[in-house]
Amino acid sequence: MTTTLVTGSPTKNWQELVTRGRRLVHSETTAQFALGDLALEMVPVPPNGKRPLAKDYKLLANYADEIGLEAERFEEYRRVAAAWPKAKRAKKVCWTVHAVFSSRSDRFELINNPPVYRRTGERMWTCDAANRELGRKPRVAETSSEKVRQVQSIIEEDDEVAAEVVQRAMSRRSVVSKVADNPEVRETFNRAQTARISRAREETRKRPEVRRLDENREVLTVLGLCSAFAHGIGKTLPGLHLAELSEDAKESIREGLERVNAAVEWTEHVLQTGSTDMDAALQKLLSEG
Repeated sequence: MTTTLVTGSPTKNWQELVTRGRRLVHSETTAQFALGDLALEMVPVPPNGKRPLAKDYKLLANYADEIGLEAERFEEYRRVAAAWPKAKRAKKVCWTVHAVFSSRSDRFELINNPPVYRRTGERMWTCDAANRELGRKPRVAETSSEKVRQVQSIIEEDDEVAAEVVQRAMSRRSVVSKVADNPEVRETFNRAQTARISRAREETRKRPEVRRLDENREVLTVLGLCSAFAHGIGKTLPGLHLAELSEDAKESIREGLERVNAAVEWTEHVLQTGSTDMDAALQKLLSEG
């Protein structure tokens, strides 16, 4: 007893259905190549890789329309038939695989060396196997990298879907553990968390009651600095003998006062403009100890 690939339920005659299906695919492949050969009889492949004339395409399109076939499909049959001479066609390989390999220069050798089909263990070409050979995305993902690419192609189209997928995946402890082991992921998450906290703080600061508190705190901070300097000067200066100092000593004090005056002027500038930028000269002057 085998198991169906769709429902997972037992099917006694599964192999019989597969055999019948393969016969139908073979019949379809025969018909597709027959139509391609017929198109080649009508419009042979021009020499030296030249394209057929416009009237030839029109002839093919008119014929396709009369037999109930799309013109593009009929031309594709013709192209594939031209790429695969009758003697080179693989009887057990479907037309679609021949179409996938039609542009490969090594197609005649390639078609005769199929990979192992993982479900049955036999060597055979499937459409997905052919797409893998050409580096294309298969319809059914099998390897881990293919499954990742399949999920990635879905979540790249919609951020909401991507977020939902990540949240569901992170609900599994084993997934969380593996993700947490990746330093790049941890760093990315930490940066996002830091940015989120910063935005939350910024939003909080915009609230009127918080803005008033911040305003009072900032005013008190600057007034404290001013008060400390004024109080220190007022308390200390009367006990000093500055007039008796040497000119070098007085010059050192004047340099200090220059820094104080620059700081006062810069503070006034910040009050008027709101800009705390400073040029290199001012930054150097204020940083000197």
